Amino acid sequence: MRVLFIGDIFGRPGRTVVHRLMAELREEFQPSLIVANAENATHGTGMTRAAFEELSVEGIHVFTGGNHTLGKHEILILMDEHPNVLCPGNASLALRRHGWFVWPSSDGPIGIVNVIGQYCMSAVDSPYDYLEDVIGGFDMEHVVMRFVDIHAEATAEKAALLHLFDGRVSVIVGTHTHVPTADARVTEKGTAFITDVGMTGVMSSIIGLDPETVLRRIQTGVTYPPHVAEGEATLMAVVVDIDPLTGKSTSILPLQRKS
Repeated sequence: MRVLFIGDIFGRPGRTVVHRLMAELREEFQPSLIVANAENATHGTGMTRAAFEELSVEGIHVFTGGNHTLGKHEILILMDEHPNVLCPGNASLALRRHGWFVWPSSDGPIGIVNVIGQYCMSAVDSPYDYLEDVIGGFDMEHVVMRFVDIHAEATAEKAALLHLFDGRVSVIVGTHTHVPTADARVTEKGTAFITDVGMTGVMSSIIGLDPETVLRRIQTGVTYPPHVAEGEATLMAVVVDIDPLTGKSTSILPLQRKS
């Protein structure tokens, strides 16, 4: 089982580089499942129906989210209509059912779970308790392949999740900081891990935003509206191989590609 996971798609530049590279990536890696974090897909905050449809055409099967998932009001309707559109299930009681999904791939079912960290986030429940509930529940009890996106500010929260669930989930990928880390590895117990996959957007920016606008806010204290940076975008992702019989990962490969 091969999974391609695309890090935080940021605005139109991120969607554009996905469009330009997806056919090449599908041909090169032949993934059975493509997952993308799309909480910033529309203007850097949230995902509209139009962006969802645009990215679905490119072959993305499951969408994860984060603290900006609710940035577009239509996402609630979209999640009700499409259970493959996720948001962190521990963000609130109202969203718990949207935090996981089982994808029936040709290699067998794989459970995708989306959680958010507690540090520097609005009051959210424990991601550890939520993940425990989900993977121990009836719907995922017999699903041996389990993929987790933890959207968190603190590297320690992501590392803690790995130590608590090492060998019990197949993959843990970190998102949110938009900066890729150099610690991709597979543990002895068979869990593939990376602290942060990075961002699919304009690298010569401030986490995807126009530097001039962000600097004006920093220097003056005035809350100027943010603008997505323009320019050449980079796709950041990981490719993970999972043994469908055991649920153990065998490899994880970070990617950075420009169109």
